[in-house]
Amino acid sequence: MKDLNWNDKGYLMDGKRISSLRSADDIVLISTSTAEIKEVVNELNVAGMQIGLDMNMSKIQLMVNQWCDTGLVRLNGVALEQVDSYVYLGRELIMDNDLSPEIARRTRAAWAAFSSIREVTDQVKDVGLRASIFNASVLPAMCYTTESGPTTRQSPEQCKLRIVHWRDIF
Repeated sequence: MKDLNWNDKGYLMDGKRISSLRSADDIVLISTSTAEIKEVVNELNVAGMQIGLDMNMSKIQLMVNQWCDTGLVRLNGVALEQVDSYVYLGRELIMDNDLSPEIARRTRAAWAAFSSIREVTDQVKDVGLRASIFNASVLPAMCYTTESGPTTRQSPEQCKLRIVHWRDIF
């Protein structure tokens, strides 16, 4: 990717253009128009093919906001799936910044973590040890990625209420 000349592409932020976010094999491409994103996606595909990498078409998704033109973006003749939300690095990104679905996802993850330790914690009589197990297992599942998302007045309260509820049954 370092050989791709995208200095004039992407979104202008604090005087610098941001055209991609990368982590291992997960890449988010950022653009101000569908024409530019078509170009960037195809350049990335060509660069990948030159070193023996293929894009997984079933995992490529396109998300546009209300200010973007709505043209189709194709890669190898196939239109990219257009979505209103997707999960990137464990966090659900939603175009309208509604945090309710992400909080619901985190709550389900925390309940799954709680279910996995329930049998053990039911047998432990030491309250401090039970709390430590809870804090090491359930809270990370509940709070994962919360520091990276926008907050509303309701979102911290929703999380607090769920945590209080767990502590009541724990």
